[in-house]
Formats: sequence, structure tokens, C-alpha cells
Amino acid sequence: MARVANVSYGLTMTSWQQSARAIRRLFWGFLGFVALAIALIVYPMLLVDAASAGRDPALLRARAFVDKRCPAQYREISTRMWGAGLRFNALYGNCRAGDGRDQHVWFFDRGRFLGTDAAKSSHWIIGAWRDDKTIAFLYVLYRPSDPECCPTGGAASVRFRWTGKRIKRLDPLPPRAFAPGVAVGR
Repeated sequence: MARVANVSYGLTMTSWQQSARAIRRLFWGFLGFVALAIALIVYPMLLVDAASAGRDPALLRARAFVDKRCPAQYREISTRMWGAGLRFNALYGNCRAGDGRDQHVWFFDRGRFLGTDAAKSSHWIIGAWRDDKTIAFLYVLYRPSDPECCPTGGAASVRFRWTGKRIKRLDPLPPRAFAPGVAVGR
């Protein structure tokens, strides 16, 4: 067998090649995040069939509550985390921003408003999973250098549990993005 010598011929990686490698890593990381987000969005869709959710009087009351607070021209509210017939439910989505970055979660007990996830809005919220007393959301995280379109900070899962009397947040809510001193935020 012939031996092949390990010769580099003095070739080094140029800065554009290093940049291309970094961009590829960022792209594949983001693609993985998007695949996970899509999977987490599809699962809750299986929880409620659209016909039964549309006739749920608690959902109709909850939607009316949110509709009064969010202008129709910007409103994009999701019912994906609504469980028809369950006591504890949530609606989430964009309320007032034309760019979709005024995201909130509204919690309800049989259609009666209980509260929101945070005093101030988030950039991007994804419904993750739920059971009868706990609902989890993913808060997409932005670094200070991220444009609105392209977050690179990952996501934080935050669970909210209904105790029968109040909503208890089980995980810390990430800080707001782009605030002074915040490395990654919602």
C-alpha cells in the first residue's frame, strides 16, 4: 500500500472562508431552531379541533376580551393552546405592533380573564405544550446585535400553572430584549 503524506502546502483559511463557515453554522443552528419551533406549533394544533373550539363559549368570551384590547388591524391572536372544555386556558399573539413584535399571553379560567404573562410585551412567543393545569410557552431570545428578523439567542421555556386561585409562573421570565445590560432577552 502506498503511503499518502499529510502536506498542507501552506494553505490557510482566509477571513472570508472563516466568515462563510460562521454563517453556515449560524444558518444550520437557526434551521434547527425553526424545525423545533414548527414541531412545537404543530403539536398544540392537535389538541383542539377547530369546530369544537369555535363553539366553546369560554373561548368566545376570551376572544371578545382580547379583541377589545387589541386593534383589529394589528391583532394576530392564536388559539393553539386553548383546550376546549378545560378550565385553565390561554390565548397568545400580537396585539398592537404592525411588525408582529407586541406579543402577549392572556390567561383565562372558563373564559374569565385571570392575567397576562408579563407587564410588558415580548418579541416572539411560541405555544409549546399544555396539560389541564400547566401551559408552557417558548420565549425566543434576542442578542443586542440581532435584527428583528433573526434572533440568535435561542429560546427560554416558561411554564405557567393554575392553582385554582391564581396563576403561578414556574420558571423565570427572560428579561426584555435590547434593555441596557441585557445579553439575551425576549
